[in-house]
Amino acid sequence: MTWPGRTAQGWARLAVEAALVVAACVLLQILAERTNRRLDLTPTRALSLSEPTRKVLAEVTEPLRITVFHRRGEREAFAGLLERFHSENPHVEFTLYDLDRYPERARGYGITQYGRAAVEYQGRRVVAPAQPEEALAGGILEAVRGRRRRAAFTTGHGERTPDGSPRGVGRLVAGLEQQGYTVDAVNLLNGALPPETDLVIVAGPQHDLLPQELVVLGRYLEAGGGILLLLDPAALPSMDGFLAPLGITLGNGVIVDYERRLVGTDGLAAVVEQFRRGNPISEPERNPIESGVVLPSARTVDAKAEGPGVAAESIARTAPSAWAMADIDRARRGEEPSTAAGDVRGPLSVMVLAEVAGPDADRRPGRLLVVGDADFASDAYLDLLGNRDIAFNATAWAGGEGALTGARPHEVPEIERPLSPLVLTESQAQRLLAMVAGVLPGLMLLTGVVIVVLRRRRG
Repeated sequence: MTWPGRTAQGWARLAVEAALVVAACVLLQILAERTNRRLDLTPTRALSLSEPTRKVLAEVTEPLRITVFHRRGEREAFAGLLERFHSENPHVEFTLYDLDRYPERARGYGITQYGRAAVEYQGRRVVAPAQPEEALAGGILEAVRGRRRRAAFTTGHGERTPDGSPRGVGRLVAGLEQQGYTVDAVNLLNGALPPETDLVIVAGPQHDLLPQELVVLGRYLEAGGGILLLLDPAALPSMDGFLAPLGITLGNGVIVDYERRLVGTDGLAAVVEQFRRGNPISEPERNPIESGVVLPSARTVDAKAEGPGVAAESIARTAPSAWAMADIDRARRGEEPSTAAGDVRGPLSVMVLAEVAGPDADRRPGRLLVVGDADFASDAYLDLLGNRDIAFNATAWAGGEGALTGARPHEVPEIERPLSPLVLTESQAQRLLAMVAGVLPGLMLLTGVVIVVLRRRRG
């Protein structure tokens, strides 16, 4: 008589346990959907969005649609990135089409190439590359802003050009275009800059600018413009006069660091790892740059005294082991620096940023960033250590576009690498050489001798 009761009790207990398991699974699913956290375990964090992209997506407050037209069989190559965009901001929706199957629809969006995206936001439409991530984020920023930003590179003084050579700045220009900039070459002798210019870059002039050209730059800066000066070691007296009222001074020598040199180099490259805390170039909001920079051929730039309406400060210095050698020829011959020869011991300032208030109090202050080297932003050195992040953060800050600051994924172009990113002191390099050339071969030889002796003893 008790057996049926026990059976009913067992079934009831089983039903309760099953209900609890189902309820736990439902709660776990709800928790997973609401938290929606991704874990990127790839070495290069290839499955995570960069901080500049996150900042751009944070500005999307209304529905934004991305329509991508791809080559047949390549849908997944774009879907993963678009899924990450949607996960970061649910306002972002996307659709993918095979261009070969929907050519008329693509032409309706103004698209005739594979891998292009139509970004629609608040009635505006922008066509941009769907890859890489920076290019698509630049298209989104252009759609959000409602216009394409403009950057101007000065010409006429031997400046760097996007000519494809290791000394050129083609990859810097390409990066700006990906971020939604229209890049022009300008001659300052032609008069005032176009009013829609957001950023002016003077990239490594070999000859001094004329006084009337500097007047154009000064007026543009006072009107709230942004200027990035990349100044290699060279005599530029007019530029000295332009910067002096702003409290900024240029050194005419070259920086050397024989103790803390890059492996395989002659010590003429300045390794910069000391940055002022909280500055917007190396420590943009929520995303500081974690590596130093290399300035292959640098001069000193320092903020000595602030002029009226100017807030200037040095933000980067070399190690104390660096020297500023007044005679460039002595440095190239590898001679030892000394105070008796007029050389100055480090740490040495190499980057200065300044904000310049204009006569119109309602305008934002003009922004000026001076770096004592142009090589670090050239094609040959852009991906060395933190050079890429610093270069693009500099253009973003000077151009007034804070959404574009932050660490970016590093590209590995197929170009000749002129030096190793390994930084060692002289003593460290000697110890490493002794270890590789002496200690390790010696240990291997000793191991072989011991093995031979033991085998002979065993007979």
